Amino acid sequence: MKVYQDLSMDYFKASLYDIYNGRTRKKFTDNGSQKDGNLWKNSVAVLHEYPVILSTTFSLNTIFSDSPLYDYVILDEASQVDLATGGLALSCAKNAVIVGDLKQLPNVVTNEDRVESDQIFSNYNLPEAYRYSDHSLLQLVKEVFPDVASTLLREHYRCHPKIIEFCNKKFYNDELIVLSKNDSIEENPLSVITTVPGNHMRWSVGHKNQRELDEVENILLNNPDGTEVWGVITPYRKQANELQRALKEEGYSADTVDKYQGREKDKIIFSTVDNQITKFSASPNRLNVAVSRAIHKFILVVNGNGENKRNNNISDLINYIKYNNFDISESKIYSIFDYLFEINRRERKKYLKGKPQESKFDSENLMYVLIEEILKEDRFSKFRVVPQYPLKMMIRDFDTLGLNARERKYAGNLNTKIDFLIENKMDKSPVLAIEVDGVTFHSENTAQFERDKLKNHILEICGIKLQRFPTDGSREKEKLIKLLEENLILDSKK
Repeated sequence: MKVYQDLSMDYFKASLYDIYNGRTRKKFTDNGSQKDGNLWKNSVAVLHEYPVILSTTFSLNTIFSDSPLYDYVILDEASQVDLATGGLALSCAKNAVIVGDLKQLPNVVTNEDRVESDQIFSNYNLPEAYRYSDHSLLQLVKEVFPDVASTLLREHYRCHPKIIEFCNKKFYNDELIVLSKNDSIEENPLSVITTVPGNHMRWSVGHKNQRELDEVENILLNNPDGTEVWGVITPYRKQANELQRALKEEGYSADTVDKYQGREKDKIIFSTVDNQITKFSASPNRLNVAVSRAIHKFILVVNGNGENKRNNNISDLINYIKYNNFDISESKIYSIFDYLFEINRRERKKYLKGKPQESKFDSENLMYVLIEEILKEDRFSKFRVVPQYPLKMMIRDFDTLGLNARERKYAGNLNTKIDFLIENKMDKSPVLAIEVDGVTFHSENTAQFERDKLKNHILEICGIKLQRFPTDGSREKEKLIKLLEENLILDSKK
């Protein structure tokens, strides 16, 4: 095979040499005159000089004013080409080569387009193959022209053999010929990390799983291979946006599986998001694309709710990884608020038994116990915690703070309180304000969220550090200890 490849490339280069040797290629511009080489008006001259044109399916017939016919139009990733833009591209072709994989993801159809498409089908008697909402260009061609010459590209060169072996067995009936080299130093080309059991994905904020976000950040923090090496993917747009926001400063890229089709990275992290895997996230097309984006390493981050015991494509992947003795590990990322999950109800009652109950909310009681435990350390003996501290008592002079009328009213209300204030025992000076934020109650576009912004600004003006702990977060103990250590360092420099 390698010999044929080399001979073909040599022949191709020799042909190019015969055409272009010893001459300067003419340049064309969008705003040039007819004589000087206007790109828009000189299709014959342009195509003679540049016989291969790269374009989107949407733009191909608008590159030149006379919309010429091309000898061959090659449409790549045709499973993601919709019928409308695919038709535009085919209108320019004398011959067409349709390249795609029905085992991968089809194009995304919006609800608006789906309704419009279905309306057309209800009004006209059209063959089902032309239904825009359910067919990609590749599907259309396969159904309308079932006898057209078809070739399966069986050779696979990209992924680590053990990575593509899963796809080959699961989705391709062992029809692929794996020719990629096993030269990776990875001992575990596939691995699984299970988060602590619990409903970490909160429906109230969309398909977002903060615990898996934290896990992804932890993986990247402990594997500084460079931003170009890693790719992070997820089935859901909400999670992808949150990942991109969290990783943007470090330069990593995150996106949905659908958007990653056609791309590759040396190492891929797949955040599944769901508390219990759904048909959407475990669809065969989506999982096939997700796994095969990885060249050397694929890491599956999944909820620890016993997914390997279920019957779906994700569980098959986990069992494949387990069968090959690759790494399956439990996450070391915990939260004091994990006790709030229903599955931990007994453990929560046991943990809180005999401890002060300063609030009607167990989330705040859990935080209070944690703070008290930390402050028992000798190095933090100068601090004490006061629960439900009125914000008004922290402001000595309202007139000098420059608060607006709304902020003055809010701060002056005795019911406006800080969940916990850590202060210096000696002079009662505030050290750290702590708020416990229930995910749903404090989510964006709520009245409480607006009140939170008022409190944030007032404390900032007062020069008091505020730390918010959302109940879907993690590592509260480590974060709180770090904040107190920073305060001790500042005090030592005074």
